Amino acid sequence: KMLTLRVPASFPRSNVHGANAHSHAVRRNHPCEHRIHLAQRLASAAATQGAAATVAPSTEAALNTLRCAASQPGSVRPSEVLQALVSVEKAKLKPDEWLATLTAPGACWRLVYTVPGKDVTAATKKQKGGMGGYFPLAACQKFDASGFENGVFLGPVGHLTFKGGFQMDGRLLHFDVTTMYLGLGPWRLALPLKKEVPLEQMDTKTFKKLPFFVYAYVGPDIIVARGRSGGVALWIRAEAEWLASSGAMQVYK
Repeated sequence: KMLTLRVPASFPRSNVHGANAHSHAVRRNHPCEHRIHLAQRLASAAATQGAAATVAPSTEAALNTLRCAASQPGSVRPSEVLQALVSVEKAKLKPDEWLATLTAPGACWRLVYTVPGKDVTAATKKQKGGMGGYFPLAACQKFDASGFENGVFLGPVGHLTFKGGFQMDGRLLHFDVTTMYLGLGPWRLALPLKKEVPLEQMDTKTFKKLPFFVYAYVGPDIIVARGRSGGVALWIRAEAEWLASSGAMQVYK
């Protein structure tokens, strides 16, 4: 016989509906879905203003995978993150307003995932290799009119950051580290590494030796870029709660 489960008449049915409504609300409020919906609204608004290029469905799917991985580190398998990174790089997206997005007021970018260059190359060629992994420490970078600063944070205990100038041309951003900052509790010590020279004033030979990022995607929520060593990384725009708990908010004021 088929077993039929009935809700007793005395059971408050409003609670049943309330539970369902709560369940739906939880799903709607999932960080991954929130990020995707927000990105879609922003992209739609930009497209309406004629400021965004068309993104292929496969590329948008890859970006959504990365949004999920970045919003909840560990929630997406490394193999899927790696394939999504490769897909976004292959898309050769047009760098519309990327510099403005990167340097938006209050924008700090939290490092979430890294893949060594050799493993990216293997994945691109569909060969066996490593998949990279979620970055285990609190690392964050910021770009603004004063330059860039990138570092690792240990909450209220301390931090280690590097600061200098940068210059962006299309997808390519060169930067020069001139000062190291060592933080311990409320103290912050600046350690000059070399004389600061504006990048636009450097000779060609010196400029070409600088470290750089080649960006594959810069959006209002996530960033994908390849470093000079060939490794590829994923960042997410850090939220205030994370900035406060990591200690980055004290530095990136």
